[in-house]
Amino acid sequence: MKLPYQVAIYVFIYISTLSQPLSANVEFSVPVSSGDEISITKFSANGEYIILWFAPEYGFRKPHRSLALALSKKNIEVWQSNIVESLFMPQGITSIRELDSTYVAELIDIAYKKTGKKIIVMGDSYASITALRGAHQWQSRSSKTPFVGAVLFSPYTYSSIPALGHTPDYMPIISSTNIPIMIYQAKNSGIISQFDILVKKLQQHNNPVYTRFTPKVMSLFYQKNITDQMKLQAKPLPQNIYNMITVLEGHNIPSSPVKLVKKLAKNNGIDSFLKKFSSRQKPSPIKLIDTNGDTFIKNQYSKRVTIINFWATWCSPCIEEIPSLNRLKSSLRDRPFDLISINYAEDLDTIKKFMKKVNVEFPVLLDQNGEFAKQWNVITYPSTFIIDTKGNIVYGVNAAIEWDSPEVIEKIKLLF
Repeated sequence: MKLPYQVAIYVFIYISTLSQPLSANVEFSVPVSSGDEISITKFSANGEYIILWFAPEYGFRKPHRSLALALSKKNIEVWQSNIVESLFMPQGITSIRELDSTYVAELIDIAYKKTGKKIIVMGDSYASITALRGAHQWQSRSSKTPFVGAVLFSPYTYSSIPALGHTPDYMPIISSTNIPIMIYQAKNSGIISQFDILVKKLQQHNNPVYTRFTPKVMSLFYQKNITDQMKLQAKPLPQNIYNMITVLEGHNIPSSPVKLVKKLAKNNGIDSFLKKFSSRQKPSPIKLIDTNGDTFIKNQYSKRVTIINFWATWCSPCIEEIPSLNRLKSSLRDRPFDLISINYAEDLDTIKKFMKKVNVEFPVLLDQNGEFAKQWNVITYPSTFIIDTKGNIVYGVNAAIEWDSPEVIEKIKLLF
């Protein structure tokens, strides 16, 4: 039976489109063995490399798309995939930590079969876990796909946030990785104090781990809109990433992965109450500039109760607790009490604009390069230390709380 001429033409066009290569920035889905379909946004290129870029805990944003497009112009094809969203899981850190790495391993092989290109996995923030675990799972499959390594941006790889004064526990994959890695670490990131520890853990199996700092930004992707500073720092990245991929390709990929210890430490240090400070850490002397340009100095902490609050304007919980900190300061105005806030790694103009909108009734000091927060081992915001009249840190909080609640005020009054 012959089809009518017009129908035959339509069928021919439809079948032809299935065999055509997808154009730049095209949405499509890939079926995997679980029966699920993983959504992909493809940025086409004619080169020999393809990057599989996995979404962080907050999903893809405009800066991610912008860099992907720039990479495609450097002849690196990019497939961006939000696997968590494709599986209808809640967007967030917990879903990324629980994500089955089989999805990434299958996507590595699928991408090669569809394109014939060499594969690189990429992720920023907690998506670094997705990329590394997927590569580990791919190694265990003894696949012949040409795999190059991983490119990570400011990787967050903690299994839990530690209590104040303690070092974090890392996801097991960090000690079980043996592939070549390139890390672009934002200099103003809250985790910069732990960066050297992370690198040491990643390269303990003698695999190469290259690093490069991106100054003056907390992240290249976290903000929804691209700032001028983000543009400046991102401008050389496409060429640099291309160069680093060729460097990573010069290293061998071990034929088998390091055994993965799956047990996670059960240590959640997020505390929404005054928790006894259990570290031996001592308060560091302060010598910082305040928002008026004056030098603030505090060399000793005895004879006065002191609260040191680390915060940033981009931190919503930090902003939420400012009114209660104002009220706490007012309620203790007749006591030997100091409330000092330290802004993390932001410029003066940003802070002043913020303070025109939000009333802050206590000193704001500038830790413009993040080094002071590093001295206090701060990795999450807000982080607040309570120091007694003997100069000892007695309480710590690494979350936003109601500082003028009766319970909190009573505990602080007992320190005088």
